[in-house]
Amino acid sequence: MSAIRDEPLHSAPSVKPIVLFVATRWELAAVCRALLADRQVDIGGVRCFIGERKGRPYWLIRTGVGPKAAMAKANAVLSGWPVALAISTGFAGALVPAAIGDLIIGESVAAASYSNAWMVDTHSVMCDSVIQLCAQSVAAEAGITARIGPVVSVSAVVCRAEDKQALSRASGASGLDMESAALALVAHERAVPFAVIRTVSDLVGEDLPLDFNLFLTPGGWLRGIQELLRRPSSLVGLNRLRRQSGLAAARLAAICTALAERDFGLSPAA
Repeated sequence: MSAIRDEPLHSAPSVKPIVLFVATRWELAAVCRALLADRQVDIGGVRCFIGERKGRPYWLIRTGVGPKAAMAKANAVLSGWPVALAISTGFAGALVPAAIGDLIIGESVAAASYSNAWMVDTHSVMCDSVIQLCAQSVAAEAGITARIGPVVSVSAVVCRAEDKQALSRASGASGLDMESAALALVAHERAVPFAVIRTVSDLVGEDLPLDFNLFLTPGGWLRGIQELLRRPSSLVGLNRLRRQSGLAAARLAAICTALAERDFGLSPAA
């Protein structure tokens, strides 16, 4: 990432870009490797990494974690420039039996919330069917299992297996994240085709080693570290999660590379 150079963006590219939104720097590093990002620009006040494969430009955006951050970045980027496709990518929690590194392909995406029980928003956004088929084909050729189905997004990290399983029953979804529903809403409002393509980093039957929501609040890093010191056994779980995230990142990079070879299923005119 340190070798990436800064350049201004003076005008829209002649070929519409595909925009990929990720939440964290680990996910960003994976897609930057895959899509040969070698420069960065400011687009609507948002830092954007630029890559290109086979004549198609790729704009890679790190949104930060959660729906509010994702919506703000998507509004800034998708409002100002014509784009061919918007993709929510990165890691996902599995809500069905799966293995680490399996591919989650969204058929639709909706927000979910908890108030005594999980409730899923009745308004969902459908994902682009052509991209779904392309991703499914690429996964099959790579020997990667694809889980195709609805995706749900929540505003907080779901840390306990029993909560994931309850959300799975309430939603019928294949995967869980925190950003896709917000990104999908903005893309839908801008009439931009949308897809969810993520890799599994944690399983429906496993607890996360810490309450990661502590790290998402002001001063939360200190409370998170204090919690870790109180529970040193969490280090074992954190090391497991680090390995799982590494495999998910490698699979994500491989899938994005293969999809770019097929122009993500888009027609040449798109």
